[in-house]
This record gives sequence, C-alpha cells and structure tokens, in this order.
Amino acid sequence: MCLCLAVSAVHLLCVYVNHHLSLSSSCLCLCFSLQEMYSKGMILASAIRQVRGLGDNKFEVVTGLRTFIFRAEKEGERQEWMETLQTAARPPARSSQKPSDSFPLPTSTNKRGLLELRGYKGRVLVSLAGSKVRLCKTEQVHPGLAIAEVELTAARVKDVDRRAFEINTPFKNFCFTAESEREKEEWIEAVQESIVETLSDYEVAEKIWFNEANRSCADCCAPQPEWASVNLGVVICKKCAGQHRSLGPNISKVRSLKLDSSIWSNQLVELFLEVGNKNANSFWAANLPLEEELYRAASAEQRATFIRRKYRERKYCKVLEGFHDQEQLNQALCSAVVSPDVLQTMALVFSGADVMCATGDPDFSTPYLLAQRAGQRLQMEFLHHNKLSDFPKLDQWSESSCLSDAPVFMDGFLYFSPGPAKATLDRRGRDGEYMVRRWCTLEGGFLSYYESERSPTAIGRVDITEVLCFPLRAVFTLELYLQTERVLMVGAETQETQHDWLQALAKCFVPSKVEGMVQRDSELIGRLHYKEGHDLYHWRIGWFTLEGSALHFSSGEGDGVEEVLQLKQLQELTVSTHTEGDDKIQVLLMVEGGRTVYIHGFNKVDFALWHSAISLAAGTDGRALGNQQLSKNGVPIVLDSCIAFVTQYGLCQEGVYQRPGDPDRVALLLEEFNRDARNVKLREKEHQLEDVTDTLKNFLSHAEDALLTKELYPYWVSALDEKDERRRVEKYSTFIQSLPKINRSTLKALLQHLYRIQQCSHLNQMPSQRLAAVFSSCLFQTQGQTPQEISVIQDLINNYVTLFKVSKKLFLVYCYWCGG
Repeated sequence: MCLCLAVSAVHLLCVYVNHHLSLSSSCLCLCFSLQEMYSKGMILASAIRQVRGLGDNKFEVVTGLRTFIFRAEKEGERQEWMETLQTAARPPARSSQKPSDSFPLPTSTNKRGLLELRGYKGRVLVSLAGSKVRLCKTEQVHPGLAIAEVELTAARVKDVDRRAFEINTPFKNFCFTAESEREKEEWIEAVQESIVETLSDYEVAEKIWFNEANRSCADCCAPQPEWASVNLGVVICKKCAGQHRSLGPNISKVRSLKLDSSIWSNQLVELFLEVGNKNANSFWAANLPLEEELYRAASAEQRATFIRRKYRERKYCKVLEGFHDQEQLNQALCSAVVSPDVLQTMALVFSGADVMCATGDPDFSTPYLLAQRAGQRLQMEFLHHNKLSDFPKLDQWSESSCLSDAPVFMDGFLYFSPGPAKATLDRRGRDGEYMVRRWCTLEGGFLSYYESERSPTAIGRVDITEVLCFPLRAVFTLELYLQTERVLMVGAETQETQHDWLQALAKCFVPSKVEGMVQRDSELIGRLHYKEGHDLYHWRIGWFTLEGSALHFSSGEGDGVEEVLQLKQLQELTVSTHTEGDDKIQVLLMVEGGRTVYIHGFNKVDFALWHSAISLAAGTDGRALGNQQLSKNGVPIVLDSCIAFVTQYGLCQEGVYQRPGDPDRVALLLEEFNRDARNVKLREKEHQLEDVTDTLKNFLSHAEDALLTKELYPYWVSALDEKDERRRVEKYSTFIQSLPKINRSTLKALLQHLYRIQQCSHLNQMPSQRLAAVFSSCLFQTQGQTPQEISVIQDLINNYVTLFKVSKKLFLVYCYWCGG
C-alpha cells in the first residue's frame, strides 16, 4: 500500500547508536548517517501494525516479525514521530481491501532470487520490481521488511566474473554472485531490461503497432515487438533482434522502437505502416514450410539458424520470375521506384537488384534520384536505408547451392570439451560433466570462443588453417583435428545448428577450387600428403573427401582436377612404415586397377582417423552386393576368387558343384571372406574344391537380395510363355539391362563361368540343365527348385554369348579350354 506524503514531510531521528531514521514515501529507512544514500534496513509502512509510546522519550514500532524501539531527544519530537507513523500505517478510508504485509509481487518483467551480496553475510533475496531492486533477508520479505532499495534510473549493470555482476550507481556499487553462470546472465539481462525501460519512449512503438501485422514479431510471432530492422522493413522482438545483429548491418540494421527515437522520422514510420510484417513476410517467408516455422520459446541456436536461413540465405523467400541477369533486375528497379509500389521495390532489392545501379540518365543517375524526381517519399526512404545493403542476385535455392551461400560469419552457443578430446563422442556429443557451453564466433578464418555472449575477450581461438580434417557425419558434434595432434570436440544444441556450423567451417577451410568436393554427401574432409601414378618420388599436399566407398582427391592447384579411388575395388590396402629424414611415418598404400596411391597424415592422430575411415569404407559392410569388396571388374571378390579356383582345379572334375562340402569349413571360409575378402587366398593344398563351390553357392543364397532380384521374379518366369527361344532371349536381355550395375556385372561373371563349365560337360558331366538345377534356387533365392526357374537359368547359360554380346574370338577361347 502506498502513502502519499509531501517531500518536506521527511523526519530525521537519532537512534540509540546515533543512527538516522527517515520516512519517505511508503518506507521507513534506517541509515548510519545523513550522507548515506542507501539504508541498512527498511520497514514498509503498510507492515506497521502498531506504534506505541514508552517512557524516557521512547516509542516502539511493531511489525509481524520484529518490534523496533526508538528514542527521541525531546518529548515533542517523539510525539510528532508517533503521529506521523500512525498516519502512514493507517489504510486510506476509500480502500476496502486488507493491507498487505509484503512487498508488491513482481510484474512480468521482474525477477526474484537468492544472491550473495559482497559485504553481507549469507545470501539475500533480491527482487527486481520496475526500476527498483530491493534487497531483503530471506525471512523478511513477507513481513514487509528489507535491507535497502536501489533505484536503477541512473544505474548500469556490469559483468564482473564467472558468476558475479555489479549494479553501479553514482553513490555505491553492489556486487552480487549467482549460483551459476547461466543465472548470472539472466540477472544481467533482466536488470538491463529494467534500466532500458526507465529510458523508453512508447510514442514510436504505438504508431508502428497501429498496423495490426506489426503487433507480433515478424520471425517468431512474439507479441508487442519493440525492435525493427529498418532496411528489411520488419518489426521484431528483442530475442530475434539479437540474432539480426549477427547478420551484420549490410543485411539487417536493427533499431529500437523505444530508445532510438531520433532515427524514426515521419517517413520511416509511414514506411513501416505501409509495408507491415504481413507484406514483408509475403516475400521473406513465401516458401516457409510449416514444420520450419520459428516459435516463441525457441532457443538462441534455433533462432539464429532460422534467421540466418531466412534473411542471409533467403531460403524461404519468393523467387521473382523472368529475371535472368543483373541488368534485368536493375532495369526493373529503375521502373519500380517511380511508382507507389514500394513492395515491388523491396522484392527487387532483396532479390539482388543494385540500389546504386546506373540509370542511364545523367541528371538522375541513381534509383534514389529517380524516386525523388517522381515524388515517391516512401521509395526514397526505403532506398536510403538500403544503400549499403548487400544482397547478391537470388537464384532458386537448392541443396547444391547451399555451400556457396553459407555465411563466412557465424555466431552462437556451442559446447566445448575443456580437456583433451576423444576421437569418438556419444550420440549427442554433450555431457554436462565435461562439455562447457561457450559463445562462439567464426570470422576472418578464426573460430573464437567466449565465456558468454557479453564477454569482450575470447578465452580461446582456433586458426582454421591449423585444422587438418573433420568428420561431416557426426550427430550434433564437430571434431576438429589440429596440427598439434589435439582433437577439438565441439557439440551443438541441434542437428541443424551442427549442419550450419559445418558448412561455414568447410567454406573457410577448403579452397574455392575444390569447394565442389564439399557439396557431396561426404563423411570426412581434410588435407593429406600423397603421391600417385605419374610421380611416385615427391610428396604433395592434397584435399581429400570420403563419400561412401569413393575417395575423392585433388591438389587444389591449377585446374584443380579431381580424381577418385573406388575403395571397394582396391586390390591392395596396406600400411607400412617409411623413413623420411629422421622421422618414421606411417604410409597407406592403395592399389586400384593397376593405379597406385600413397598417403600419409600430418601427425599420428589424423592418419589414424583416415586409415580407420578408409579401411571401413573399403571393407565388407553387410550382405548387399554393393557393400562387398569388389574386383577390378566390379565383381564381389568372394565370387571372383571362388570362380578362379574352380576354373583352375575343378573345370574337368566330374559332378563339380554337385558334391557337398563340409558345412563347418564352408561357414569358416565364408566368414573369412566377409571379414576381409581382399586378404583371403584360396590354395589347392589348403582348401577343398567342394568347400569352395559350396561357399560360392552360400554367398549367392544369403545375399541381401537375389542376384536376379525378387522384384523381377515374375517377369523372368513369364518369359517362358514365349515359345520362340530367340524372343525369350530378347526379353531376358531387357531384364538384364534393368538390373543394378553390380548385379549385372556379377551375373555376367557367373554365367561366363557356368557357360565354360557346360562347354566341358563331356569331362565333368555337368551340362547346362544340371548346372541350372544347382543354381536356380541360389539366383532366385527360393526355397526349392521349380521347373520354371531351372528353365530360365538353363536359357541364360545356353545363351550367354548372345545375351552379353561375347565376341567370336572369345567364344573360340572357351572351346579351346575344354578341348572343343
């Protein structure tokens, strides 16, 4: 309850220990001296229950928690104090409500919590109410007692230490310590907001809000936004305004509706009323998917990602049709500025039209001067605020153009590992026990990180040129491998945030000549020493990306010709130790199709990462044909090796492929091929023919899909309805062409082998019909053999030469092998 008193109605009274008492407004304040601006104790007038006189010029003030006894110098002075306090404590006659014994509850902009106060024992309850901060002992807040009240009108807040902050006033500094860094940041923000509120002027805001669309934030729809981007023409909330500043003034010029009153001319206010958030978003958010809309409770990282995509990348904006080059955009702008349609001018400028382009008129050489001649005041105002804006020509957004559009400036919160990082993280990459939240900026080729977004000095910095490589597929995390053999482990709040940071880092990291390598769906990118083919004597530094089982690399010099190794088709993949001067280095040798490439890292850590990733990509990964280690002809090595062994040792063996092998030995051999087919060597003295033939059949039977594919099964069988063999073969040929490439090459290799077997049937007693009976269930992956399946496979074996257009010369070679 408030009590109105005249300013002159302030009474001073010496207490027992020469303290001074003052009654001002609704509080009774206790101070050590007249010069002190802040009290050592306060009693809310409404908390006084009774004022009673005592002997020896004393009187007592009774509250719900304590009774205070004071003594005046004279009886008359005591009586005057008692009457004044009784009047202050008495509720006004017009109020029917019961007086409150507590301080007013905080409003929506207030904050309350326990903080440590320097110079005061124990924690105090700090309440931020409007433009005042009240300090209370924890048990005093409800009885209406307090320590002091700090007026924020002439104050400022200062970030002091990890958990400490100060409120500086002209008369005293109050230093507080919060329980955590996050809580400290919340207090600083709340106090700053209250200080700003004391200086605010709502006149401009109320004018701007007259347009109903401007009463909610253009980005997150928060109500009553108090900031604006004066060049973009959007009204935004405080949280979004912070992210707009990160875009830079060439993209978004942020101003306050309440504080920056000098900039808000009548013309600018009129422009915002004319445009409004609804019209602005008809361009900026024309293609915004519902699931990507920003919501009010979004985190800072989500907000930064959305605003960057919306305004810098222009991912969601309307694409103007019919403009094929810069000149056409500029001509359209010159035509638009002389008309009242400022929305069309905005769309042209934000699509890449040059605000300072030449008009062709020597007297009115810029679009601004054309608008001035035409008397278009709103056009002039818009062009004035966008004269330094930088929006390149906008083309249809696509994934392939995403990298080139990625910003070279980034900021936001990331999570850092405070100590040496492991090479592999948990799925989210953030653990409260060892990951620390830091404010990060990527600018000028340096990744800097700060204790908070308000910290003026970085606590760490990474030169991007010192980064050797980083994986691109980790979920929520970034791992930067540095020249110092350190792995900097960084976690992101969301996968989208991680994706945006990776793109920005890649743009800083990779030279423009090899930038196209990053646009693939790569797993790992970095620099390595290498030598290959035409020059095996000199090491060079090249850029490498690993995409699935393909290793792309380029020197990045000259034309930046890109080369590729198909890792599944390596004939050799070995590590050896080389001596280079006084150093011993590990070198990875890769041989593919007679081509040799050597690589080594800058240190042991990055080499271990590349070796592991390449070995994994080159190995067998599941039962699908495409995931097998392949020969130089693109055939699974397991099938190629078994065919070669049977051709050499079983071509003339009677009943080949019909004799069963030992199940245990077959399972063991198949496991060896699955583990590393490249290093399995079949030898006559170590392996039985029957085991090898069963291994081949088992491999085909247990592949992820049938070699002839289950999808095409009804087509293969239905071809038998055609009685004319030549017509059947034509259909088979069509089906073969529709098979995946790996299936097609594998089928060709197998049929060539079976054709050769049946050419020697006079020796091995295995004509095409018997071979078809053996292999039909393997190639179709059916439970049993049916006459239709056998007939199809028999047709394929008999017509191998026609189906695969084998030359007559090669056909004669097959006959020669079998003595035909």
